[in-house]
Amino acid sequence: MRLLWLRNDLRLDDHSGWQRLADYSGDAAAVFILPAHWRATDKDGLHRLGAARAAYLQQALADLSERLATFPLTLLEGDPVALLLAWHRQQPFELVTHAAQAPEEADWLTRLSDAGVPLHTFEAQPLFDPQQVEPLFTAFPASFTGFRKQVEKKPAWPVPAPQPAMDVSGLRAAACHLTTGIHWPAAPGAPAHPAWLGGETAARGWLHHYLFEQRALTHYKASRNELTGRYFSSHLSAALAWGCLSPRAVWHRILAYEQQWGSDEHSYWLRFELLWREYFHWSLRVHGSQLFAAGGLTGKAVTGVFNAEYWQAWCQARTGWPMIDAGLKELVTTGFCSNRLRQNLASCFIHELGLDWRLGARFFEQHLVDFDVASNWGNWAYIAGAGHDPRQGRHFSPHRQWRQYDPGLTHLHQWLPELGPVTLEQVERHQRGEQLLNYPAPLVLLEC
Repeated sequence: MRLLWLRNDLRLDDHSGWQRLADYSGDAAAVFILPAHWRATDKDGLHRLGAARAAYLQQALADLSERLATFPLTLLEGDPVALLLAWHRQQPFELVTHAAQAPEEADWLTRLSDAGVPLHTFEAQPLFDPQQVEPLFTAFPASFTGFRKQVEKKPAWPVPAPQPAMDVSGLRAAACHLTTGIHWPAAPGAPAHPAWLGGETAARGWLHHYLFEQRALTHYKASRNELTGRYFSSHLSAALAWGCLSPRAVWHRILAYEQQWGSDEHSYWLRFELLWREYFHWSLRVHGSQLFAAGGLTGKAVTGVFNAEYWQAWCQARTGWPMIDAGLKELVTTGFCSNRLRQNLASCFIHELGLDWRLGARFFEQHLVDFDVASNWGNWAYIAGAGHDPRQGRHFSPHRQWRQYDPGLTHLHQWLPELGPVTLEQVERHQRGEQLLNYPAPLVLLEC
């Protein structure tokens, strides 16, 4: 039997795994396993599957099951290695799955292979083939700019064309005799944004709408740092993180847009952001567990000191900084906040509160609907001075940031309506401790 183990590649389009099942003449099966430890709460009160992530995943699996029609998708919850080995003892199989992105996944695949399970891997997440990137592995670029210049050289590195979706109607389904099913806490409601509806069907629809119906790419570079709005950014990150869209498919749809409407700095910049994602992806492959160490890739980051009062205030969005609390409320409520907000949240967490950057990365991991291990940890390390940043970290001026990106307090009033009709100057005075509002006092005074 041939078994396809799905993880964050929840689609039919541009998927080598389904191709390998379609090329097989024997019985086949497909499985998604929800790791039980994702739900386990640790000593800091965190786990890996917040409400927004769980809702998106549940919707994505339901959509994939519907697209598969008569071919069943087996859903399991537990320890992935233990469950697959139990299945293998009952009915031996060769396992097909996408290559490991992070050390935890690499450990799973090593343990399965060491236990005698025949293993075949393919790529489901990157833009480029490993053979294209391999020359960079011996001296991986220390900065994104170095990476970008390599991949944008003339002749440019081609992004392989996406494979068409496979017809799986002819597959011979093998039965699974393990206890199936995932216990979902509740049926997910409608997402706060149409792009956060899980599944390949919704993701492909949103991509077409964003590019060709709304033509929102015409202002992408100018609007991507805004904090609110339906079209200020592409909102493709959740679909990419869970593999409901392949980055190659997105890249080639942007090229199709450019062929129809012309290329400019805005269309280039969306591809530029896909290259940032690619850089973090291959960096994690090269550096592995080093990224998750206190010093990160540089060994120079300040670890931070745990402060229970600060940490609890952060988790409750009660830091006393209205601008930061608004971002935290949005994140916990919806599973999303803008890239600009993420950078400011991380900067305040690390540089104002002095907390461990890895704790902040894990907080985002729990709540972000679009959590991607390489991008999330790579970006937090970047802000902390533990990653690929020639400046050795980024410390933002919160007041300057809000004067630039939310001068009318649109985002603040949306998420902290209890503040009433305050002005930007009043909020700044509160955050400096000069004249407090009817709101918790700031944990630390923000001077600039």
